[in-house]
Amino acid sequence: MHSNNPHALPKTALYLGIAALLVAGSADAGENPGAHRHGYGHLQMAVQDDNIDLFFTSPAYNVVGFERQAKTPEEETRMAEISDWLGNNPLIDTVPGSCVVMAGAVHHTGPASQPDDDPHRHDEHHHDSEEEGHREYEVSQQLACKALATGQTFSSPLKVRFTNLEVLTVEWVGGAGQGSIRLGAHESTFQLGQ
Repeated sequence: MHSNNPHALPKTALYLGIAALLVAGSADAGENPGAHRHGYGHLQMAVQDDNIDLFFTSPAYNVVGFERQAKTPEEETRMAEISDWLGNNPLIDTVPGSCVVMAGAVHHTGPASQPDDDPHRHDEHHHDSEEEGHREYEVSQQLACKALATGQTFSSPLKVRFTNLEVLTVEWVGGAGQGSIRLGAHESTFQLGQ
């Protein structure tokens, strides 16, 4: 677990804040938001007053370009820089830019890679591939935003920062209701209540 803030929120607090989204399910019933699909990410928001709890999930490929453990010092540095960025920069912000990360945590999930000299490793999968297992990034944040309004317009830097992320599904729940939107190519802004 990577935590970027001494006040990092426990996962259970965030999950409780977003529980209504998970119960409601995706707006597109044919879509499985938990499915591991390269190019696709999922962002859930729970909005209360001027506070937002976020939970972002994505295959590691979308974020770092591979789904194995880092093999070189350069890859380790890149992964550390990405984790730092994900934990300390708002994954959504109001268009005027009024949100601040109050707490954040970045987690990497998935099976650990086996070393190249492991005798139990299958030779047919020995090439540098993603067959070591699906690895995911899970990022949770608590944001404080100034004067959130009904119909607030938000922007997300995720698709600009991570070019392998082609589609970002955003789901939200709050005092004004719930909804979702799919941000495709060249889309990075959305409104609550769209």
